This record gives sequence, structure tokens and C-alpha cells, in this order.
Amino acid sequence: DKKTYELYSRGDTTGIFQFESDGMKKNLRQLKPNRFEDLIAMNALYRPGPMEYIPNYIKRKHGKEKVEYDIADMEEYLKETFGITVYQEQVMRLSQKLAGFTRGQADNLRKAMGKKKVALLNELEPKFYKGAEERGHKKEVVAKIWKDWLEFAKYAFNKSHSTCYAYVSYRMAFLKAHYPAEFMAANLSRNLNNITDITKLMTECKRMKLNVLGPDVNESFIKFT
Repeated sequence: DKKTYELYSRGDTTGIFQFESDGMKKNLRQLKPNRFEDLIAMNALYRPGPMEYIPNYIKRKHGKEKVEYDIADMEEYLKETFGITVYQEQVMRLSQKLAGFTRGQADNLRKAMGKKKVALLNELEPKFYKGAEERGHKKEVVAKIWKDWLEFAKYAFNKSHSTCYAYVSYRMAFLKAHYPAEFMAANLSRNLNNITDITKLMTECKRMKLNVLGPDVNESFIKFT
């Protein structure tokens, strides 16, 4: 929906699940998301560790930085994130493609990364090297990929989780874009006992030039606002 993506692109995401921090708003204004995949990626990247890759993601999306792959075969699973490994699922798929991991081994790799199981990672490393070299991939390139994955393991996030978050966010953003008064009134009603959130939401209503106060609103609340 064009109006919804324009809302994200302006950073007008106060009241929008997972996307209302000042830092996220700044990144959204630079990214100008125009597809659902961008929201999924930003939700996964905006956390300690992967944040450092957000500028690269933005530059690559807008053609200001070249998208490169250590091995050409990696494009199949990294194309949607412009060559940046963002999700555990990408590592699982790539371990199968590059080193012939079984689905079970790929899932063990996901578990090892997600739960920081160093012993299991050490067990899988030689199997990855062996399988990749048997498929003609150079040892030094394979070593670089594994090293990158070890860094990725520190903040590994799964796409399925991020997708659910982005979907909830998108539904909220759609309502804010098309039914702003109703959306903000619902937010205010939901947060009546939280003065911090009420203040933030009323400031947003004034910025949006909305009148969400009906005739039956408590007098003390009107004075407060």
C-alpha cells in the first residue's frame, strides 16, 4: 500500500510496533522502504550488533554500494538482503548449498548460533570446510565465510520471528495511514494509565493536527492535554 510505505519513509511511526524509536525513524527516512522485505530486514537489523550493517543495507538498496558475494552461489539466498547475511534461515540454506549439510545439520547450526553453543559450532566447522572444499570452493574463501558466520552468531535472528513482528507493524501502519484519528484515539485509550505514553501520543496527535477528544472525555483529561 503506497500510503503505508510513505508513512514509513517519512519516519512517522510513533505508535507503530517495533518501529517507533528515534533511531529507527532516522533509518527509515534514509531507507525509504517500498517492500515488505525491507521491514522484515530492518526489524532484524535494528538491534545491538547488526546495527552496524544498516548503512550498508541502505546504500546497497539505493545502488550506492556494490552488492558482492564471496561465492556466486550465495546470491540465491542473499539477494533479498543485498548480499548481507541477516537471518538464521539464510545460514541454514547456505550451509546446505555450499557444503552439502543435511537439514538436520543445518538446523544444528541454527541452534548453535542462536543459543551460542560454541562446542557445537566447533564440531560443525570441519564438516563445513570439508563439504565446501569437496564442492570446489577455495579454502580461504570458505574460511572467510565461516568467520563471518561466527560474528553473525553473536546476534543471529530468525526471519520467521522478524516477519511476524513486521506484519503486526504493517497492519498498524496501514491503520495510521488511512484512519489516523481512529488509530491514535485507540492508542490513547489503550494507554490511559501511562502518563509517559499519553504525553508522547498527544504530542503526535498535535503534530498530525488531529482532534481525537470527543464530547464525553473526562474534564481532567482535557485539562491535562
